[in-house]
Amino acid sequence: MTRLAHSRSSGLAKLYLAALTAGVALLAAACSATPADHHRSGATQARPPRRASTSAGPFGTSVRSAMPVMPVSHSGRWLVDATGRVLEVHGVNMVEKRAPYYPAAFGFDSADGAWLAANGFDVVRLGVLATGALPAPGVVDSSYIDHLASTVRMLQSYGIMVLLDAHQDGYGPSVGSDGFPAWMTLTDGAQNTHVGFPDYYVADPAVQQAFQSFWKDQAGPGGEGLQQDDASMFRALAQKFASSENILGYEILNEPWPGTTWLPCATGSGCPALDRSELDPFYARIDRAIRSADHAHLVFAEPFVLFNLGTSKTSISLPGGDPDSGMAFHVYPTDPSNAVDVIDNAVSWSRSTGGALLATEWGATTSPAAIEVQEAAFDSSLMPWLFWSFNVSMVKSISAPPTGSNLHRSAVAALVEPHPLAVAGTPRTLSYDHASHVLHFSWSTSRVGGGSFPPGAVTSIQVPKLAEENGYRVQVTGGKVTSPPCSTMLSIVALSGAKEVSVTIHPAATGTKCATASGAS
Repeated sequence: MTRLAHSRSSGLAKLYLAALTAGVALLAAACSATPADHHRSGATQARPPRRASTSAGPFGTSVRSAMPVMPVSHSGRWLVDATGRVLEVHGVNMVEKRAPYYPAAFGFDSADGAWLAANGFDVVRLGVLATGALPAPGVVDSSYIDHLASTVRMLQSYGIMVLLDAHQDGYGPSVGSDGFPAWMTLTDGAQNTHVGFPDYYVADPAVQQAFQSFWKDQAGPGGEGLQQDDASMFRALAQKFASSENILGYEILNEPWPGTTWLPCATGSGCPALDRSELDPFYARIDRAIRSADHAHLVFAEPFVLFNLGTSKTSISLPGGDPDSGMAFHVYPTDPSNAVDVIDNAVSWSRSTGGALLATEWGATTSPAAIEVQEAAFDSSLMPWLFWSFNVSMVKSISAPPTGSNLHRSAVAALVEPHPLAVAGTPRTLSYDHASHVLHFSWSTSRVGGGSFPPGAVTSIQVPKLAEENGYRVQVTGGKVTSPPCSTMLSIVALSGAKEVSVTIHPAATGTKCATASGAS
């Protein structure tokens, strides 16, 4: 099992806001004239037909129809599998920021994959570090990518999807924490104040200038623009993973910072001019690099990191106008109860662009109360999510006696919850009460984007034993259960003519484990 993954400060948002307060006030007049219109790219070339995999991973043929059929695409904001079912995935981050920059080097192995699958986690956001992939100008380390591929295959054996995440914090280790190698870090002599995460974004000129050089696509020591070097990494990734059946997609850059001219991005409307001049051209370039080899998988862009606080919006375009793309965003509000503000801004972006949505980071805490509040926000918004981060000290605590050193036991219990996986219809309502262990979920039988499903289309719901360890009872209206009693993968088929299906999962009462009731069908 892997050692504890590097974690984020749980006070990230508060630290950002403290650093921003003084500067934002100075911008009120200057930013009032910032254009708020959104530029949308034109048409793109047609994509080749997508293939479909019906692999059931470790679950076997009894639940084959319940598992997502790959590859994943989207219909508006919704992630959908190859049959058109909406995916409401839960997942975790696994980002190794220490050399040699891949998780298997620190023990992330099949035991971790088995635990994740058993506890209802559907996706791993796997960190790709340019410090590992790009050791020198013009060189892509294929052995590094091979190590990542081994982890992807291991996760596939447990039915777990993978999102490949090009990760950075503070641009790179020579000025900040992790990300781009020293040879790609061009600071033009700016002072490095050596402040820590996350203060370096607003208080370290060297970090800001490194980003500015990147957005300008300044030539590196090999003579190529920095973005072209980054594109070579993505081209190699796409060549390696184009045929991988469990790849969910590519995330182009973790938490981009707007460089030396960042202050407008801290306002409520965000910084549309910088979105257009810095992010959009870069994302279009990387999308082209990916599509040179891989037309099967989604591409995700991130807004500037200030979006994640919930106090500003974004105007980024779909990467290169790619219809098979969307936005990955993070939820780190000033208070956990404000998580819905970030989510609402993301949904507004999707309405404007038609892009897919996936919350690829949130949490960074072991507080059960904070975890449950934010989970409730995701549930009510029907938003798929990936928690930051996978922490095996939490995993080990589940099987250990509750002692003073066992600090994360309740955090894991809060994180693991029943949830829809693949929905044959359009999700309508979702809630889970951690106190009573009761899940309510309802969906329309209409396909997102229009049309209907054939008879027998399966909706699947993950019910991890950790969440309902004593078994559960199911009540369904408008459908029938087709999985064995107390299966960790509950499957439901809509009744003929039903326009809506609703399900309630209760903990099993004493002596009445695993009962199923049809309800008022």
